[in-house]
Amino acid sequence: MGPPRPALLPPLALGLLLLLGAGAQDEVLENGSPACPKDATRFKHLRKYVYNYEAESSSGVPGTADSRSATKINCKVELEVPQLCSFILKTSQCTLKEVYGFNPEGKALLKKTKNSEEFAAAMSKYELRLAVPEGKQVFLYPEQGEPKHILNIKRGIISALFVPPETEEAKQVMFQDTVYGNCSTQFTVKTRKGNVATEISTERNLQQCDHFKPISTGVSPLALIKGMSRPLSTLISSSQSCQYTLDSKRKHVSEAICKEQHLFLPFSYKNKYGMMAHITQTLKLEDTPKINSRFFGEGAEKVGLAFESTKSTSLPKQADAVLKTLQELKKLSDSEQNAQRANLFNKLVTELRGLNNEAVTSLLPRLIEVSSPITLQALVQCGQSQCYSHILQWLKQMHAKPLLVDVVTYLVALVPEPSAQRLREIFNTAREQRSRATLYALSHVVNSYHKTHPTETQDLLDIANYLEEQIQNDCTGDEDYTDLILRVIGNMGQTMEQLTPTLKSSVLKCIKSTKPSLLIQKAAIQALRKMELKDEEQGVLLQTFLDGASPGDKRLAAYLMLMRTPSQSDISEIIQLLPREQNEQVKNFVASHIANILNSEELYIQDLKTLVKEALRESQLPTLMDFRKFSRNYQISKSVSLPSLNSASAKIEGNLIFDPNNYLPKESMLKTTLTVFGFAAADLFEIGLEGKGFEPTLEALFGKQGFFPDSVNKALYWVNGQVPDHVSKVLEDHFGYTKDDKREQDMVNGIMLNVENLIKDLKSKDVPEARAYLRILGEELGFARLRDLKFLGELLLINVPDSLRIPALQIREGACTSFRETDLP
Repeated sequence: MGPPRPALLPPLALGLLLLLGAGAQDEVLENGSPACPKDATRFKHLRKYVYNYEAESSSGVPGTADSRSATKINCKVELEVPQLCSFILKTSQCTLKEVYGFNPEGKALLKKTKNSEEFAAAMSKYELRLAVPEGKQVFLYPEQGEPKHILNIKRGIISALFVPPETEEAKQVMFQDTVYGNCSTQFTVKTRKGNVATEISTERNLQQCDHFKPISTGVSPLALIKGMSRPLSTLISSSQSCQYTLDSKRKHVSEAICKEQHLFLPFSYKNKYGMMAHITQTLKLEDTPKINSRFFGEGAEKVGLAFESTKSTSLPKQADAVLKTLQELKKLSDSEQNAQRANLFNKLVTELRGLNNEAVTSLLPRLIEVSSPITLQALVQCGQSQCYSHILQWLKQMHAKPLLVDVVTYLVALVPEPSAQRLREIFNTAREQRSRATLYALSHVVNSYHKTHPTETQDLLDIANYLEEQIQNDCTGDEDYTDLILRVIGNMGQTMEQLTPTLKSSVLKCIKSTKPSLLIQKAAIQALRKMELKDEEQGVLLQTFLDGASPGDKRLAAYLMLMRTPSQSDISEIIQLLPREQNEQVKNFVASHIANILNSEELYIQDLKTLVKEALRESQLPTLMDFRKFSRNYQISKSVSLPSLNSASAKIEGNLIFDPNNYLPKESMLKTTLTVFGFAAADLFEIGLEGKGFEPTLEALFGKQGFFPDSVNKALYWVNGQVPDHVSKVLEDHFGYTKDDKREQDMVNGIMLNVENLIKDLKSKDVPEARAYLRILGEELGFARLRDLKFLGELLLINVPDSLRIPALQIREGACTSFRETDLP
């Protein structure tokens, strides 16, 4: 028989249990949840709010009816609330109207547009799910097939409908999520019924919203007149104001009226009247029926409330049009209609700007096949992100010369607002070329990209990992390439530091190691110039400076880096070391630098000045020695106080570091710094020079028996009697020449002999080394070496046509012949 079955619940009891369960769930939903507190939303769950929506946009000059245009949208809007802070937006019964005239009172006369039915179908085809967790940021979950322009209209409805919960304060400023991004909003409670606000107004300046980006047209980066697309956006005043009427019992929105105004300031009167565009949205509540559905499914795609670009994706027809224009342009070279080339090329560039990145990628091989040179010119003139990235691809496909790749890569990297694709293309080029221009270009584009895409870090991490690999094993790899990598790291140190802390650790290992050359050790110290120096880094720099066995210029490089943000103990140790410092070059430089800090008027080092004074209470700086033989720091600073404004200061600083074994300085630096209106100090520009091995060359050129003194003496003897006496006397006094001296009578032969001796002498000497760098606003643009000049000279000689060389040789020989034939003594 089996065990007895449990008795079935009576239908009445079962219904009562379900009702109690539903009531308990409603109570939980009514009280809210941690993710959505009850006060975070004005709309109750299990309700549907039905509104009549109306939006009208007009542009022109008010009072001039014939010059105005207008468009009007009407829709039925339903906002379902299956869960707290979760909504489903449905739009139906939409109409689209446009103006066809104005009545005598100036009111627009509207009629349905031809595509009104198509618009209505698009608006009602998909519902839009959205969530507002904690009542702050709005997240949308659109259907995959929802067009961007339809989604933007629905965004406008949502933005106008959502009001932040009021507080006890009648006025306050808060940040609110809108279709223009996160906007600072002036929130005002106009009337209350008891403790409940019934009328609220909001005001916001749209130009202060973080996603407010006026549309700009493409302009060629080579154009002398860049157009007014971007500056024009600053001449437009954009504002929005909303008025809300709220239900005194349930607190939901009964009516919302939002008005936007975009005023063109140059043609305005008192910044109020003139050429403008108006957008007015109105929502009026019609019904609030109950609903039973609690289901809310988040879609696969999650987007924000801010408007998305509705730039049309490139259709095959558009790509074919670009190809056809290029083919027509190519045919003109075989015809006599070259007058049409400018118009056709302008058409080609304009059509390229209308394509998106995917279209340009697929179209590029076909364009190159038709005409590679014209394609490159069009890509350069395009001035859009989708074109810049493909310039580098063009160079690779055409196997361009490395010098051309370097130049183009560097220029492309300087264009603002880089895309992820451009960043990857420049990174790939830098890895392949491994040249100065491409790696410096990489540093510039990394800094620009991180400013505009602070949350997109994967590509930047790949770059950081690559750079770290190049300085493994304590920077003992190829000297020139390791030096270049360290300079590039220094250029983007602030960005790299935020991405991967291990990169800084690798740089510190290079500083502490004695395996790499002095050049690499100093470059590793300079790689920290944009990074934040914490206790570990300051400790390494201090120990490097205190190490008397290290070269003097490495110690001074560590000292200057340490003095950016030193502690009291750091300065005390440095000052205590000075009296017993054995390296006179180091001692004199540090003493002059500290003395300049004490005398400086610069604003941002006042705290540092206080630390130095505290450390010097029981100590005294050494006496500065001859500036012509010993290293020294030079500073000139001035501060100015302006009425009702923050003080401003400027500083010009220079370093001159001597080699103790020679009479020439081996390093020099000149830098200007400006501090204004409370902003952080900014290094306007910095120029640095470094060289060694110039003494033999200078001796051969300017020494007692050098080329120039001996040649000048010969020239003075040769011109004696041919110039006025007082001029001859000055030359004799200046060069120590006397008329009794016997000189070579044939000046030309004598000087040519001097040239031969000079060349032989220089060939026997070590080749001098020198480099110079330039930094503007803290960004190092690059550096040049002395041997680069030799390379450029050889490049010019190679490219000089033979037709130019032969006449030049004939002219030189003819000049010598006529010179000898003269009767001059």
